[in-house]
Amino acid sequence: MGTVIYSASSFQAFLPTFGTIAFMLLIAVVGLASAFLNRNQGRGARVGLGIAGGFLLIAGGVTAIFTLFTMMGGQKTVNVLLNNKREAVDNCGDNNTCTRLVLETQGGASYYDFTVPQGAFDKTEEGQCYQVTYYPSTGLFSPPSNSASYTATSNVTQIKQVDLSACK
Repeated sequence: MGTVIYSASSFQAFLPTFGTIAFMLLIAVVGLASAFLNRNQGRGARVGLGIAGGFLLIAGGVTAIFTLFTMMGGQKTVNVLLNNKREAVDNCGDNNTCTRLVLETQGGASYYDFTVPQGAFDKTEEGQCYQVTYYPSTGLFSPPSNSASYTATSNVTQIKQVDLSACK
């Protein structure tokens, strides 16, 4: 048995996604309600709010469906060798940047990028072998789960350090 580096419930793994879906649906409902109930605005503004609210409602619904499919698809556990630890910097709008902590790993012919919290990032070491449990993404353009490929996910539920021979 290896040392558990990081552990989270399924709810914790998907919490940022749930928050995004809730925000999208809330804005959609407010936009649609404003379009239908606010008679003081001009017709063009109401139509625009209705279209934007409808679009957000559909986008939030589709995101929720794919998130549920990902959760129902179950977890996958892989033994991977940690090749590199990176702090990826993304543009977040209005000249702001966001930092993601990414573990670049390899298991057999497949490559994985796991976005993890600070605590897990700090406890891992390059060149070590880890057993990672995560939810593979389910989407329109996701590759088959049995193909040798590249996978990037942030839905990690457990990272456990294992013997280096498990990655050979």
